[in-house]
Amino acid sequence: VARFVRLCAALQSCIRIPQDHCRTGNGGAAWVNHCTQDSSRDFCTKKLDAKEKQGGKANQSFVRWAAHKAPPGVGEANEFDPELTHTLHRTADEVKKISLKIAKCNNLQVMKRGCQWEGFSQAEKRFRLPPHASSTAGPSAVRLLAIAFISLQVALCLADAQQPASSRSVARSYFASAQKALAAGDSATALEKLNRAVQADPNFAQAYLLLGLTEFQGGQTAKSIRHYKRALKLQPRSYTGHYNLALAYLRERNFQDARAELEQAVSLDARQADAAYDLGIVLLELGDPSAALTQLRRARALKPRPDVDFNIVRAEMEAGQVSEARADAADAAKVLGSDFQWNTAIGQLFLKNAQPREAAVYLGKACLIRPEDAEICRQLAAAYLQSNQPEQVLSTIREAKTPEDHYLRASAYYLSHRFPEADQESEQALTLAPDNPQILALRTRLLQRAGQQDAALEMAKKATTLAPNWDEPYYLAGVSYYFTRLYDESARSLARAVELNPNSARALFLEAIALANLGKTDDAGRCFRRAIALQPNNARFHCHLGILLARTNESGKAEDSFRKAIQLRPEYALSHYEFGKLLASTKQFKEAAEELSQAVEHDPSLSAAYYQLVRVYARLGEKEKSERALADFNRLYERQITDSQAMEQDTKEETESP
Repeated sequence: VARFVRLCAALQSCIRIPQDHCRTGNGGAAWVNHCTQDSSRDFCTKKLDAKEKQGGKANQSFVRWAAHKAPPGVGEANEFDPELTHTLHRTADEVKKISLKIAKCNNLQVMKRGCQWEGFSQAEKRFRLPPHASSTAGPSAVRLLAIAFISLQVALCLADAQQPASSRSVARSYFASAQKALAAGDSATALEKLNRAVQADPNFAQAYLLLGLTEFQGGQTAKSIRHYKRALKLQPRSYTGHYNLALAYLRERNFQDARAELEQAVSLDARQADAAYDLGIVLLELGDPSAALTQLRRARALKPRPDVDFNIVRAEMEAGQVSEARADAADAAKVLGSDFQWNTAIGQLFLKNAQPREAAVYLGKACLIRPEDAEICRQLAAAYLQSNQPEQVLSTIREAKTPEDHYLRASAYYLSHRFPEADQESEQALTLAPDNPQILALRTRLLQRAGQQDAALEMAKKATTLAPNWDEPYYLAGVSYYFTRLYDESARSLARAVELNPNSARALFLEAIALANLGKTDDAGRCFRRAIALQPNNARFHCHLGILLARTNESGKAEDSFRKAIQLRPEYALSHYEFGKLLASTKQFKEAAEELSQAVEHDPSLSAAYYQLVRVYARLGEKEKSERALADFNRLYERQITDSQAMEQDTKEETESP
């Protein structure tokens, strides 16, 4: 009995424990460790035979299998070694025979010596029950119950070993049926079969993947995500699982989780162009164009496609690599130059990123390919307009048929200073589309130029109502407020324009002047400097900052600003004039005379410069030059321009610029 109990315990260990380890993915090492335990060392390391020989040879095949066979993959069949399986079944049969013989003896009313030996082989007699163990009925019943229980455990162990293989077979049958249903377009049946497959085998990773894909295609994204996650729990290194889960996250616009899954997919299989491309797109959406470029370029190297080329140009534009974007677009155009969609998309991309000249090149090609496409021709005209090519706008749209056509032609006439034609075209546009904010903005500009500031202000207010998140109407309202001397209202309206568009240098410039007129010199200085940061080569901005600094007696800084303005634009009369005044105030009369002379040379109508020259020449003792300058001043006296008028005129020129 002791031998029998030991044998059953060993059977239980070597049937159940390896199976459990296989399910948890612990692999062969765990099996070997278990086989070193005292309770099962003899059985696990020695091959049993029908004679139950003690001290037999070690079961080399079992130990070799346990130590070196790779653990079965998740969701795959967990196969036993054939030789081991045969040994287990053979041993179980012997256990049953011995238990029957023991039961037969224990059922005798009186235990006789012959019963201890009858029916047993010589080998079995060595393991018979001790004589004293069979002396009473009670212990015999207990022994019988124990033996029956152990026999039942052996049978259950064997059945448990056979059960997973049967479940897996059923699961794979359902899986095959689901594949056939999907091929026939029957997704409902496919879902039913797949759900049965995972019920039969909860570790069937491929079934979870196909289930997730089928649900994804049916629009059940949340369910598909759950099943993809389950598949990845079973097969964490599945490229397909990570990639499909990323697509599901993308459908829900969950870019962060999509990024994590795509990064896993790319790391698992770096040869997959789609994963690299999609990761690049996600990184663009997350505002990381530099990282996106790495993935997009990898995708292009693996599988060149027009959409990959397009998004590389897009990423370069967003990363501020304008020259690289131009070069890549030109390279792609060598192959795709005759493709309408490519030229249209690249042209629109350049137009969106404030590169209208490049946009006009590609949109022009698109128009040549499809001249009947009126919408693309309008986009080309808009590119010409933004790149200050008004004549090209008029040649592109020769006959206005829509409100937008009239608007584009009116804007082109405005740029060409053909204001009567601009007024006529804009009126027609407004008649056709009275609530179009762009047309209202153009009409506001024309009214401002005509000096009708009150009418212009009403037009600008209407535009702000129709387009409350567009900065242009607020800027135009600020202009009209400024020229009607309502500086406080002007500053507020311009501040709103800057809030909506922090990159509007012209709004910052005019806001600075309005604040300066309100005596808020510190705030004005900050606005000037922000405008200069946006447009460092704008001579007018540097000049007006110099004027503000001169007013606050910061002569050194003011001189730097004037010199910068003159360096950027030598023909700019106002900067020479203001610098000449600053030099005169510091008694640098010779230098002042030179700057003031430059001012009147570039703008002979600047009478205030003649007046300053009269004073400077007089201080230098150059009477003749002083008298000549006085004569010029008197000649211009009737249309004299004061300092404030000169500044206002200069400001007006800035507001009327495109």
